[in-house]
Amino acid sequence: MENEGVAKVERYRSGGTISGVVGMAAVVLLLGWGLVSNNDGMAPWAFPALVLGGVLVWAILLRPSIALHRDELELRNVLHTRFVPFARITAFRIDQMTVVEVDGKRYVGSGFGRSRLTINRDAKVGPDAPSDRHSVGWLVEEKVRRRMRPHDAVAEPGQVRREWAWAEIGALAVLALATLVTLLVA
Repeated sequence: MENEGVAKVERYRSGGTISGVVGMAAVVLLLGWGLVSNNDGMAPWAFPALVLGGVLVWAILLRPSIALHRDELELRNVLHTRFVPFARITAFRIDQMTVVEVDGKRYVGSGFGRSRLTINRDAKVGPDAPSDRHSVGWLVEEKVRRRMRPHDAVAEPGQVRREWAWAEIGALAVLALATLVTLLVA
């Protein structure tokens, strides 16, 4: 899909979005209540602990996803992201989690999956049924399988890369330490 000359990235995630938004809203409300209440407010250690909880909600419920780029699959997990070129993928499936195999190695994406019930429904419908009868997971599987075929037999596909989520890792470390220090000092 092209949009004004730029390839559109298709991003998919499982059902943690609503829980994540509710969790983040709860963190913001509790922080606001703690800031506006005078003497009966929260303990000093509760502030960094709440922000730590917010970062955990973000990292566990909102960050994980999979994305289909033009030439590669992005598996975004809690603390790292893998970029897998479509031409290198030897096997791909979406069960409870997304599983990608490349040269005998398995890479798992926790951001998108299907329930057993959905997997069984997709199997009963069959591959020749109209696309509106299948789940989103089945449709994503088919999109990836179509892209797995090498586009250019001459060009060497890129390597599988991992990028750490340094912002989340740093925030978790600093906030855990701040919570511990304020708990011990206060």
